[in-house]
Amino acid sequence: MSDIFIKTIGKPTPKLDRLNLTDNLSNIRLELEKRNTIDETLSFSKKTPENEFAEIELENEKIFFLENIIDNVNSCYFLYLIKNSRPSWKILNEKCKLDYGCTMSFDGIKKADKRAFIMKDCELTEIKTGGHERDKLEFESKEDWMKKTNLFIGDCDDVNILNFVKLGLSLKKGLKDENFNNEVKSTYQYTELAKASLRVSKKNLVLTEDFENDVNDAIESKDPRKFRKITKRYGQFIPTEIILGGRVYTKDIKISLESSADNSIEGSVNTSVDPLNLRMGYNSDNSSKKSKFYSSNRTKILGGRHPNDENFDEKAWIESLEDYQNWDCIEYNDPISIFQFLPDDLRKKTIESIGKRILYTSTEDYDYELYELGRHGIFELRNLPDNILEIILNEEADIDVFATCVDNDEDSEAFFNCQILKKQKARPSIIIHGIQEKFKQLKYQLKIKIMVIGFDIYFNHILSDTSVFLYKDEYKSKSSCLFDSMNYKLEYELITGNTPFLGIPILNRLDSSNNSLIIGHNFCNIQSNNKFRIDTFSYCVKNKRYDNLPDFSFCILIISNNTTQSFNFEFGWWNKPCINFNEPNPRYVSLYLKKDINYSPIFLNQKSKQITIEYVKCDCGNTCSICKNKTLKITAYQNDAECKVYSTR
Repeated sequence: MSDIFIKTIGKPTPKLDRLNLTDNLSNIRLELEKRNTIDETLSFSKKTPENEFAEIELENEKIFFLENIIDNVNSCYFLYLIKNSRPSWKILNEKCKLDYGCTMSFDGIKKADKRAFIMKDCELTEIKTGGHERDKLEFESKEDWMKKTNLFIGDCDDVNILNFVKLGLSLKKGLKDENFNNEVKSTYQYTELAKASLRVSKKNLVLTEDFENDVNDAIESKDPRKFRKITKRYGQFIPTEIILGGRVYTKDIKISLESSADNSIEGSVNTSVDPLNLRMGYNSDNSSKKSKFYSSNRTKILGGRHPNDENFDEKAWIESLEDYQNWDCIEYNDPISIFQFLPDDLRKKTIESIGKRILYTSTEDYDYELYELGRHGIFELRNLPDNILEIILNEEADIDVFATCVDNDEDSEAFFNCQILKKQKARPSIIIHGIQEKFKQLKYQLKIKIMVIGFDIYFNHILSDTSVFLYKDEYKSKSSCLFDSMNYKLEYELITGNTPFLGIPILNRLDSSNNSLIIGHNFCNIQSNNKFRIDTFSYCVKNKRYDNLPDFSFCILIISNNTTQSFNFEFGWWNKPCINFNEPNPRYVSLYLKKDINYSPIFLNQKSKQITIEYVKCDCGNTCSICKNKTLKITAYQNDAECKVYSTR
């Protein structure tokens, strides 16, 4: 062991230590780390004859020995440490909390209080550019404002980003609409110097014990709301790509004054204490937001060293970014939910515990050409967003589709029926039949309302207040069975309250044996043991008569946490039961019979502003079991039917 003077270049006072001259530098580093003499920011060096210091790369420390690099001055040994020329991701992570969960907000990205994962490695790539870049920051909408002020600057329509943007907008607090609208009109000039890109993946992150325990507690509680609380503590997402460097924003005064001339509000951009946060606020007497700036009320600086006075020195600021310890986060990309990083078994348990969600709804136009008696239409789910199509084909999501269709022509005498065709490993489609009293070749303009239900495998709907429950029953065809029933036991409140339950038949094949059949259903309260019954019946559109029920699955959807309207039928001209609405809107509708009475099978005819009850004509000559035994119809004097209506936005 020898006495070694350890001199860190740039610091005035050396340290004295006893080290083994024959140890390699890797072992020397371990010894010095124990005594806090060296860390990731420092490298070993060897003094050259020109009195310069040559850095020794970290990966070469095993092949160099202490005796090879020490400087012998008058029988005194000197070891020189210099600042590491390579950026250290560990130092950057400690400074910028890169592995902490994030949440978008009106005050910029918020870092979580607790860490769900610890970064053990990453891919850090220095960006070699010819210098700084200048550009302009503009906003096209509130969503665009939220995205860019939370440092998602790129021109991308990533679905994950948009979902987190919506969550951020839903948490609006303290910013008046008037001020917000003016802020969206603002324009900022900025100077940017990107220095490095950091990428992290699931294999780089180690689950913390606290996060694992909190997730398991939420699963055991069987309360999906517990996962919301988890995101408050650990954040909603982790960006998997982070651009580090520096950026300076300056308010475009001309545009700002034009956009705020009507209300004399001076727009500004400000920062919170945390340098990660880009806060876009207002400096006005009637605003609850107060601006704080590094240099002036029109400038915001991320990264670099800068003066505290009014005079911003751009040259000095750019030079300061040569030191990576002055870098800051200037852009985020590819955010992923914190639950996506869980080990596969725990992630799957989390998905199942949260339960199924309404993942997507839309209303589509469809031209249905009825040119042949009994002919059906097929609506392919082709024009849905790519991320929804991907989820639909993902077996883990266990997707089901609900659909309803509406004829735009209020005077049309036809009504329409929807069924789902769901083949294995194929995209579901919607089977549509038009039912006419007298066949005519016509073209109908329909609106089809689609709802996609499934497990939220990407955790995009974890904060939703709407949860759903699905029940499925397989029906096997029986000989000469035109009408059959399935009994279910549900909570009494689901039957008597305003909780909607919807039903739709699902076919796993479509061929000549069933392509002209429509499967109708009515819900009926049995009034015993809190049970209700689903009456199902089959009608052949081609032969105009009731037919044997085919093989099919029946899917019941129960939507909780929603106030749903129930409507009783009114009787107008011709004594026909109907329900009228003020607004044109396709609706998910279920017919609910409050008493167990032998009604004739009931179909619903939904127009854009009206729902009516329809009965089909059966050409059996009064010989089938339905025509013989089920003859009662809904009347003003015997009205035991109501509609439960659920409308999605």
